Amino acid sequence: MKSPIATLLVCLAVTAGCATTPGGIAEAERDRFEKANRTIYSFNKGLDTAILKPTTTAYRAVVPAAARRGASNALDNVDEPLSFINALLQGKIKAALRAVDRFLINSTLGVGGLADHATDMGLPKQEEDFGQTLAAWGVGSGPFIMLPFFGPSTLRDTVGLGVDSISDPWPRFQKHGLDLSGTQRLGVTGFEAIDLRSRLVDTADPLLESALDEYATVRAAYLQQRLTDIYDGDPPEDEFVPPADGGSPAAEPPETP
Repeated sequence: MKSPIATLLVCLAVTAGCATTPGGIAEAERDRFEKANRTIYSFNKGLDTAILKPTTTAYRAVVPAAARRGASNALDNVDEPLSFINALLQGKIKAALRAVDRFLINSTLGVGGLADHATDMGLPKQEEDFGQTLAAWGVGSGPFIMLPFFGPSTLRDTVGLGVDSISDPWPRFQKHGLDLSGTQRLGVTGFEAIDLRSRLVDTADPLLESALDEYATVRAAYLQQRLTDIYDGDPPEDEFVPPADGGSPAAEPPETP
């Protein structure tokens, strides 16, 4: 009997098809579920406006920038083992070794990852996830999907997110190594969300404030970023995703605030 993960991978391969290039985002650019995606985007934005953004604003007001940077570094550090696993699966031996080096350096010299000495030593972060691994294996993106709570994704990246959540050593370490309770682990997850939102305040927020169509801007920015991730910072010109402030012609116009 096939495992649930194997079944998901088979379904993804059948639905998304084989990509002619590792990026393979043509299906995502068509956005065939745009109407539903826009509805979910509005839901996510409502949650952000009501809960996440005010909490993040308070966090940034109370916690000094140096402390926030240290927390972000520590959270990045615990992601290195997962990057190591996916780099190996993609055959990126140098990237896998870099993840090991970064984890060892920042866990020791960086005092548990609070300081990113590895980057200062010429070893910048190169995050790898299972969505990128599937792309490296030739799996196309599949349709663009706006996930509740998690935000923009594709069918390929949604499967990748599920596999990463199962294979990531960090949650297991929280439970068995740190002996955190379920409530405490939920608190860690909440803090990770606040940290991520805080990183977006100075970058994404100004971009969205000036966008004519926030949803289309988020979609284009996400797909372009994923291409950059998949191609290690150097996507080919024919895979470029142009900015799309206006959305697709078939889409219903966004509600005016």
